[in-house]
Amino acid sequence: MGTVDRPLQTPCQWCGNTVRQRPTGRLVRYCDRSCRQRAYEVRAASRRLKADVAAGVVRTEPAERIVERVVRRRYPRTASGWEQALLELSEQLGDGRLASWHAGRIEKALAVVQGKARDARAGLGVRSPSLAESREVRPSRQFSAMTLAIWEAIVRRARVAGGTLSVTLEGLADGVGAPVEDVRGVLVEAEMLGFAIVRRHQLIVPVDELAIHARCDLVIE
Repeated sequence: MGTVDRPLQTPCQWCGNTVRQRPTGRLVRYCDRSCRQRAYEVRAASRRLKADVAAGVVRTEPAERIVERVVRRRYPRTASGWEQALLELSEQLGDGRLASWHAGRIEKALAVVQGKARDARAGLGVRSPSLAESREVRPSRQFSAMTLAIWEAIVRRARVAGGTLSVTLEGLADGVGAPVEDVRGVLVEAEMLGFAIVRRHQLIVPVDELAIHARCDLVIE
């Protein structure tokens, strides 16, 4: 009479948990129905994949990846942004980072810009004020009636501080008693007219990109 070894427990062929075997009958391969179903789905998917590969429906190697790099030129969007770009251009010409043989081309381009700027100012009826006039006479007609009171309050605070305020937009709004976005709008208008400049870490920044909690130096010109 022969002897046969029969396991008392085996690991589930899907999840690895213990499967207790009965004394007689076929060995149980899975611990429950969900594991049996998942294992069946994997086997069925494998058979379908092999059939699709054999039929040429599925590629065994991926298609070649083609990447097109599009370089978009980025230009400043505000007057202060262009001012900062021109200052950087001046520094590169001064320290030699931009070769001297490019100076002629740059000079011609700047002459065109200057002509367009003069035409634009002539069309608006705006003349360039002197330094003394810009500090003493505020051309109030350039501002709308709604923003004029806010601008005058900002100018008074700047004059007390010597022409430069170290503030945040939120703090300035509290100081003049106006909503933050109204103060931002006034400063954007003043920036476009050339009456105010905002600097952070010695760099000119556009007012419309300034966070309300960011401390900056507001220069009233």
